[in-house]
Amino acid sequence: MAWIGIVCVAVICLAEVGNARESIESRKFSTPQGTAFKVDDGVWLTAKHVAMACSEMVIEQQPTSKRVKAQRLHPQVDVALLFTDAAIGISGLAIAEKLPTIGETGFLYGYPKDQPLDLKQRLLGTRFLRLKLGEQGLVRQKVAFWSTLERYPRTASPQLGGASGAPVIDAAGAVIGLHIASVPRRGRTFSITPEALSLFVPEVDDGAEDAVDIVRPHSDSAPAWRINGEVLRGFETIARVRCLPEGP
Repeated sequence: MAWIGIVCVAVICLAEVGNARESIESRKFSTPQGTAFKVDDGVWLTAKHVAMACSEMVIEQQPTSKRVKAQRLHPQVDVALLFTDAAIGISGLAIAEKLPTIGETGFLYGYPKDQPLDLKQRLLGTRFLRLKLGEQGLVRQKVAFWSTLERYPRTASPQLGGASGAPVIDAAGAVIGLHIASVPRRGRTFSITPEALSLFVPEVDDGAEDAVDIVRPHSDSAPAWRINGEVLRGFETIARVRCLPEGP
């Protein structure tokens, strides 16, 4: 069996800041894989361009993976909901009401190049990107943009293909963004805002706060942000999402 062909479903064409424009890394995955995070039992968020790349998907969990039974794509924003069977375990991450103030820190936990990576970032502000997703025309959407401060492991590649769909969380463990793109040579990343996520995600149970309870408050004197990455992956609140091979 062969992996299904992956097209460039997220050709990010232009970024605009006033009259300035810059090219952003396009999304041609070497493997049909992205990142997803749980917002409720059996309900996951990822990037829309990840979901559009697959006819069938699984959320990778141990000891078995969960097949994605349904998906809901946002009509204009690069975000998608994935639905799997429910399972006993920790509930999903809560979504913050709004972005932190400019200059504050956020933490990205994803699987670029199929490997776990933690990024400590500083919020630079918001801007509008014009995105082309698959056969859709260009869509202008507001995103947050971040500057990378530190990465773990430090030897990891700056390329972030495969991290699309990863959560960006604040020091308290609430989701303040969903990663969709990056400019590796400048150490910049771009994420969907929490306001846009909240408008798209259906109401979830109060258990969404349970995941926050296990996240340690960030301290500059201790690598709590790296510990949080290990914990959230260990509880499978953050996981790989992968295309299934086509059937015979």
